[in-house]
Amino acid sequence: PYVNKVENPSKGFPKGMIALAGMVVVCAVLGTLAMSRMFDPAVINESTESFNAYAANSSYWAFQKLGQYYHVGDLFMIIYALCNVISQFAVLILSIDAPLRMLLDNEHTQQFIPQGLHKVNAHGVHSNGIAAAVLRQLTKLNSVCMPMRYLWVFVAYVALRNAYDTIPAEYRFVKNQKVAKFFGVWCFAVTAICCVMGMYDKDPFTFALNVITPVVLTVLGFILPAIAKREQQK
Repeated sequence: PYVNKVENPSKGFPKGMIALAGMVVVCAVLGTLAMSRMFDPAVINESTESFNAYAANSSYWAFQKLGQYYHVGDLFMIIYALCNVISQFAVLILSIDAPLRMLLDNEHTQQFIPQGLHKVNAHGVHSNGIAAAVLRQLTKLNSVCMPMRYLWVFVAYVALRNAYDTIPAEYRFVKNQKVAKFFGVWCFAVTAICCVMGMYDKDPFTFALNVITPVVLTVLGFILPAIAKREQQK
């Protein structure tokens, strides 16, 4: 939903994604090197408990050590924690906002959506599309369930590639049809396998939640168009 908002999307969007990927790689490499200088692998791997503690808290420990080195206490750790909170909120908002924009901004899908969900605030956000109950549910769900919605995106992508000659588009991922369909099918298969494997959990409630939630959301996708159709008939 954000590609077409980029200036000259056919060139600007790929450049932006390449730059973003480069930044991620550089930061990851430098971060890994820094962590290897700050922590002893022998100590980390001496027990399962120490490894789990390192995996969960190492980034905070690193900034804590940095603050101690510069004699400012836990200042850097606190700043990092605040930045981490902001980034997590940003990821959560984008994961909700992007699908809503794709669904509610499309004039062809508006006939299937109840009018109450089309309300937009001053910032262009579909305020009624993000209910408090749904937001609480998303924050509690296992993250493995979240990518399952993109299975529909990959199916739609392959379907659109099948109609390559009839649908005009300024920006295309790749021009070669076989390569494009390969990526679509590959992304679908990997996502589906990882999500299904990730559903299992020793806790029966978590396992049930991971299985039931995608079913409920899929059924909801059939219910909303039915409500919209009933509204239109009235």
